[in-house]
Amino acid sequence: MASIQKKKNSKGAIQYCVSYELPKYVDGKRRKTTKTFPVGTTLSEVKQFIAEKEVERNRSALVSTDYNLTLNDYAEIYFKTYTNFLSPTTLKGYKSAYYNSKPYGIKNYFNNAKIRKIQARNIQEYVNELCRHLSPKSTKNYLMLLNVIFELAVQDGIIQNEANPMRQKIRRPKQERKEVEAYTLEEMQKILKLAEEDENPDIKLILNLALLSGIRRGELCALRWNDIFWEERYIFIHETRVVVEGGVEHTKPPKTNAGIRRIYIPQHLINVLKEYRQRYLMNKVKFGKDFADKNYVISKPDGNPFTPQGISNCYLRFMRRHQDEIRYLKFHGLRHTYASILIEQGENPKTVQHNLGHADVSLTLQIYSHSYESAQKKAAETLNLTINSIVS
Repeated sequence: MASIQKKKNSKGAIQYCVSYELPKYVDGKRRKTTKTFPVGTTLSEVKQFIAEKEVERNRSALVSTDYNLTLNDYAEIYFKTYTNFLSPTTLKGYKSAYYNSKPYGIKNYFNNAKIRKIQARNIQEYVNELCRHLSPKSTKNYLMLLNVIFELAVQDGIIQNEANPMRQKIRRPKQERKEVEAYTLEEMQKILKLAEEDENPDIKLILNLALLSGIRRGELCALRWNDIFWEERYIFIHETRVVVEGGVEHTKPPKTNAGIRRIYIPQHLINVLKEYRQRYLMNKVKFGKDFADKNYVISKPDGNPFTPQGISNCYLRFMRRHQDEIRYLKFHGLRHTYASILIEQGENPKTVQHNLGHADVSLTLQIYSHSYESAQKKAAETLNLTINSIVS
């Protein structure tokens, strides 16, 4: 039962103080706490607070009596019951973190630890172990899965809300954002020239699309000919291709609505696409009934689409062939190049955000802060030249 008391603070003002019971500890022991309300809080507000705490305490009394359930037991329940609506890539990542055969894999690390016995200290020790082997980003992904499992354990009445160790203050590694690496405009022009003359007929299309539209690797693989709007000069992005468990290829919508977008492209890219459209139609005639007419823009001679890894391999071989002529950046650096050049040319942040498919413009500004700073300096220099021409 809760008790309400009135007391005076150091300034002589009246405040309500409540003493009430929290949900019991897992071992059944009772526990109490107090709360002092700000001056001006009404008695009805205090009683409402007490009523809410009573509901929480009564709900916690329904917690399962299965004291022997381990974290691994409940993780198996989670994967069997709650993952039907996860995207294939998310599920693949969760299973990779959980079943990782290394000592820091969740299943191996916690072994047969009872879920009710795992405390915040144990989670912190696990974070410390992860940091010795993984990047801050990967560590975060492992903890996301643990958080999901413990939250569902609370929801299913396996543990009390207050006993969820993930709700405690867990010290995590700071994920520092690295400055993006991109090619300069001159380097981009050189890459496109090298691609024009390269022995691989596919690389010209891949590099022109990546550098002149900024779309992601999976979006490149999912692009179809009916997504090209020739007269209006834009491409429509609404799907991405990924490889999930067992090497199965899967086409799915983007993660967010912002990923579904029109990207207006230069006439040069339209011309390249027209060239490869003709090649696609010629291959269709050449292969006849053996042609897989799946309508993918980036496809093999028999019509079958490239996988994301296939595009990466094609790019890597191209870079190796020209390693003495151009510095190497990862394939994602082509996307960064597209964005950086737009910014340097004075394009506004909302347009860059839209074309990249970012959900929020703040993410765009954060990732490309260095490019925006350079653009601002350039704008100041241009203004200075303008003023000098006026006053001189």
